[in-house]
Amino acid sequence: MTNLVPIQQQRATRRVLTAAPRPSVFAVRLGLSGIALSALFMIQLTVVGWDRVGVLDTTMSFYVFEPGIGWMFGAAVLCMSVAGAGAMIGLRRVGLADRGAARLALALAVLGALLAAVFPTTLGEELTVSAQIHRYAAGVAFFCVPIAAFLITRQLADVGYLARYRKWLSANVLVTSVLVVLFVTSHFGIVPELMQHLNGLFQRLLYVMELALFGQIVLLPLRFGLPATR
Repeated sequence: MTNLVPIQQQRATRRVLTAAPRPSVFAVRLGLSGIALSALFMIQLTVVGWDRVGVLDTTMSFYVFEPGIGWMFGAAVLCMSVAGAGAMIGLRRVGLADRGAARLALALAVLGALLAAVFPTTLGEELTVSAQIHRYAAGVAFFCVPIAAFLITRQLADVGYLARYRKWLSANVLVTSVLVVLFVTSHFGIVPELMQHLNGLFQRLLYVMELALFGQIVLLPLRFGLPATR
């Protein structure tokens, strides 16, 4: 009878290991590839267009009008959408963001980035249909990424071994949210004029932070599955 307890424990352990969701390596690679390519395209745009597009006071959307390199802007935003898709697939695989508000926020972020890439802005004061779609779609993407990350941190509240990961994710959500407010208020002229001339800088910093958030979300399934293998 004394040998039954270890055997039962071993069987229970095997059942736990079998039932534990396995992260999707494909989703992680897809997400990281999208992040890396998006960052590379934006860095190339910034370096090549440094003398033609003001980094401080001009939004990134105007890169599309630069001959020879304008296509990189759409490619960068499209890669950001791919990163979001990888994050969404990976989280659903391990049971995170498979339903509810977090899944909706991620889906809207992916769709917003996709539409912003497909529909470029236009020059002139009069907004065309393409420019309006681009503006609102980009706004949805910028808002929904930190919202999705915040909702994911709430799902990790009771996961003790991810406490440090959750803190870093929460910190990045806070910084990204502040940048969203700074960019929106400067873009629409709500803040003092000096800060309005920094809307381009705020947007670029926001883009970097959103890629960083996507990176943390993409890698989360790998960390989420670690205790199941111990």
